[in-house]
Formats: sequence, structure tokens, C-alpha cells
Amino acid sequence: PRPVRRSGGSRGRRRTPAKRSALLTVAVPSACVMGVAGIAAASVGGLGASAGETKDDTTNLAAADPASVKPVAANSKIDTQLAALSADARDFGDRASRTQERLDLKARQEAEKKKRDDEAKRREAMRPKFVLPVNREGLSAYYGQAGVNWMSVHTGIDFPVSYGTEVMAATDGTVRTQYNSAYGNMAIVTAADGTETWYCHLSSTRIRSGSVKAGDVIAYSGNSGNSTGPHLHFEVRPGGGSAIDPLPWLRSHGLDPT
Repeated sequence: PRPVRRSGGSRGRRRTPAKRSALLTVAVPSACVMGVAGIAAASVGGLGASAGETKDDTTNLAAADPASVKPVAANSKIDTQLAALSADARDFGDRASRTQERLDLKARQEAEKKKRDDEAKRREAMRPKFVLPVNREGLSAYYGQAGVNWMSVHTGIDFPVSYGTEVMAATDGTVRTQYNSAYGNMAIVTAADGTETWYCHLSSTRIRSGSVKAGDVIAYSGNSGNSTGPHLHFEVRPGGGSAIDPLPWLRSHGLDPT
């Protein structure tokens, strides 16, 4: 007898295979690959260990050949900067040295100038401020004398000197020259206080105008004007006024021509 097929039963039906997840499909082979790689690594490690080799944890690096080492850009820049600083330092030293030399030269020049100034002041202090108008003592005529040689009393003193004798300024002052029919060729020195000293009957003058100091040669004696022979007529006129006796004035300044 034929078996009776039961309809609607669940046991007789075929089950459709469940679909595999795409993630599982990719993951399984990957795990397999990783497992194989791990086994291979272990095998290599085991092989090395089985050979009795000892692995040192320290990694040895070969030293680089110094000749093959090239300076980096930073080092080159530092070297350039150091060279520039060294050059600047030398330049500064040179300029400092030249500056010091100039200061030393200026100090020497100032010291020499001070020395010259001090010497000039010393000579000025020692220089006589009043001198006799000629290098001769003794007089041939005095102040206030009267006689045929003068139209009135004598207004000065006479030094009997030969023709061309040097005549010196008796004081510091300013000199001027002029001619007078009675006095002949004249030189007049006006001192700082206004006192005038007159030098008369000159043959010529050496300094016609300008500043002079006591003792400077200003003229040469002669016989010009109303004169009976070569001599120097000398007068003193305070403030440029009337003539006074030159002897007391000269003696008050430490001079005596007699």
C-alpha cells in the first residue's frame, strides 16, 4: 500500500539555508590570515630559539663616517653669525684703539698748549712794564730849563745819544707817528691809563702804528726839527695833557736815568 502524504505538515518541508552575513564572510578569512601570520612568526621565533641563539635587546647602530656628514643649514648659519660677530668685535676694537689714540693726542696737545700758556704767563709776569727809552744813563738837559736853545722852558729831558741809536717804548701801549717843526720826527706811545710818552728829533721810525710793549724798538734817534745835534728828547704827558717832569715819573717806576 502507498504511503499516505500528509498535507500541511511541517516535517516534510525542506529548509532554505540561512544567508551568511557579509561581515562574517570577510572576518573569518581575515582571522585565518592573521592566525597563519601568527603561526609563521612563532615558527620563526621558535626556529631562532631552537638554534640556541641569544637575542640581545640592545640594537647596535653603525657610526656614521665623519667625512660623509654634511653640516646642516642651522650650523652654517651659526658659523656665519659667529664670523660676523668676530669681525664686528675686531672692527670695534680697531675703532676704539683709534679713538683712544685721538684722545691721547688731544690730551698731549692740550698739555703742550697749557705748558706754552703757562710759560707765556711766566714771561709776561717777569717782563718789565717800564723801561728807559735808550740804553744810556746820564742826561744833557732837564725839565724846566731855559735858554737860547728853547723858545720856552724845556718840557722834557734829553738823552745825549749818537745818531741812529735804538729808541724803545717806555710803556706798553699804542704807538703813532707824526712830524712837528719843533720836535721833528716824533713817535707817541699812549699807555692803557692814557699817559703819553713822546720821543722826538728822530731820524726814522720803525713802528708807525699799532700795539707795542715796553722795551720794543720803535724808532732811531736823530737830529730832526729844532735841534742842535743828535739826541733824544723825551716827554711824559698824563692823560695826553700838559708835560710833567719825566724824572719823578720814571723813578716812581723804578727807573733813574741820571
